[in-house]
This record gives sequence, C-alpha cells and structure tokens, in this order.
Amino acid sequence: MSERAREVILLERPEGAPQAHDFGVKEVKLPPLASGQVRVHNTWLSLDPYMRLYLTGLPGAHPPLEKGETLDGGAVGEVVASEAAELPVGTAVFSPRHGWRDAYVADAKELRALDPGLGPLQYHLGIFGLIGVTACAGIEAVLDPKPGQTLFVSGAAGAVGSVAVQLAKLRGARVIASAGSAEKGRWLTEELGADVFVNYRADDLGRALRDFAPDGIDLYFDNVGGDHLEAAMDCMKVGGRIALCGSIAQYDSDNYRAGPGNFFTAIEKGLTLEGFNAGLYAKQAPTYIAQLAGLLKAGDLIWRETVVDGFNSLVPAFCDLLRGGNTGKMLVRLT
Repeated sequence: MSERAREVILLERPEGAPQAHDFGVKEVKLPPLASGQVRVHNTWLSLDPYMRLYLTGLPGAHPPLEKGETLDGGAVGEVVASEAAELPVGTAVFSPRHGWRDAYVADAKELRALDPGLGPLQYHLGIFGLIGVTACAGIEAVLDPKPGQTLFVSGAAGAVGSVAVQLAKLRGARVIASAGSAEKGRWLTEELGADVFVNYRADDLGRALRDFAPDGIDLYFDNVGGDHLEAAMDCMKVGGRIALCGSIAQYDSDNYRAGPGNFFTAIEKGLTLEGFNAGLYAKQAPTYIAQLAGLLKAGDLIWRETVVDGFNSLVPAFCDLLRGGNTGKMLVRLT
C-alpha cells in the first residue's frame, strides 16, 4: 500500500493579514525510497513570522512561493522507513524545510539526526535552533549590552524576544519590553525579569519610552519594525545601536521592506543600525546552543511554548501567530 501525505499549499496571495481561505490542503503519493533516502513522519512543525514573507510575491532572502506550491519550514519527525544506514528506522530527525506536511521522503543528507538527551525534541525548532541562535547573535554579537545600559526589546513575548530579554538581563542591562497584552506584560516582568513593560495596543509607545528612559535608550532589539522602530529611533541616545531582527508589523503591507519615516534620525544621532539573521551566525551556532542549554539546565533561562495539536490546526495557528496570539514559540504537534 502506497504511503500518502498531506501538505498545506498556497491558494491565493494574502491581501493584508492571511486568512484560512488563502490556503488549501493537498494529498500526495510519496515515492518509493531510493538508495540513501528515508521516509519521515513529522511529529512537530514550526511556525514562524518569517514564513509570511514568501507569501507576498516580493523578491528577497526568501523566494516568493507560487500559487499551488507547498509551504515549507522547520520540522522534527521520526524515520519510519530507511534506505540510508546513517538514519535507521526510529531515528529522530530535523529538517529545515519539510514542515507544513505530515510525512515526506528525503535524502538522508538533507536531514540532521537529533540527540534526545539534549532536551525535548521540539526544542530543536526553537531554543536549540534558529530562535536561540537569533536571540544570542542579537544580544551577544550585535548589541553587546553593558551593565546599566537601557535596552528596548519589541515583540518581547515572542520566541526570539523572550530569550533576548533574559540574555540582556543576565548582562546587567535595564530592559524595556513591549508586547500586546497585560497578561504578556506580567509574564515579562514577573517571570522573565524585564524592568518595564509597554502595552503597545493600549499605550502611546513613544511617550512610554520617553517616560521610562528620559535620558534615552542605549540599545534596541527590533523584532517589529514600523511604528516601533520609528519610536525607538526618536528615543535613542547619540551613538545608540539597533539590532534589526524582524519587521512583523509590516509583513502584511504592500512593501514590508519600507524603512522608517524618520530615518534621518540615524544621521543626526550617529546611530548604528545592523541587520542580522541566524544564517549569518552559522559558525557560532554550536557555541550559542551550548550556552543556552547550560542556562536552561541551571534554571537561569525560561523557555515557553504555545502548542496546538493536529494537522488541521496549522493554518489557524499560523494566522493566530501573526496576530500575536502566541507567547514564546508557536508549535504544532502531530500525533
């Protein structure tokens, strides 16, 4: 009997925020295994804001997805059939691109075997994956906060932001964190140690930053872009540094690449704006992951996940993610 798999495909490019009708599901027949290949049943699927970018049709780091094509993303699964000695049946594996489906066939060389002893397998889609590397790179390499400096983190209750907040606090920085609900604010201040919380849905962001940092902001970890970046630039100290990680506030716009309207502020204040992503820090990734694993083991780092169950939850969970419905990392668990 042939193995079959379900895959989520793009039906229409979203106009504004993605909706369920922009996506569809197709069933595909998986091919027989060739030498060096394995068949994998996925157990965990990653959902991340960057996935919105290749739905836009605009060229960039993520090539645009064409209508009818299957979405991709990170996945953790189990090898259920193998023609590759290095990945026997039962091996847990990570794939950077075979998400958004419940099963697939791939060359063994495309996959990475996972060590179950390092922690829960889904951590490789988050704290031990792109999320952890991104947060570490932004704090440790780009911003390098010093004790007493004021550091602002936007999107602070998300996967990257929540780790960045804690790493900055471990460095002795004073942290201002923004998110979209009072519940997230309590988590950020009472559990993660942020000094100040700004509810961007209820507060005037620029005024709040000026009130909480009357002498100015030294450092900004930007996950949001848009009005957050503009407000932060207005409040930066002369010579301040900004780590440009994401721009989720603009992903539903006609041009998510648009810059801030007050960009000349960077000239007036001599600001440093540095864009970065996890791929640029691939060589440092093992060191960063070991550092994060040590912090988790010591109880010095809190890692939180928002988990939804079932293949049919993929699209609703993705739409919810882009509306800020997650706290920490958003994952879909398949059984």
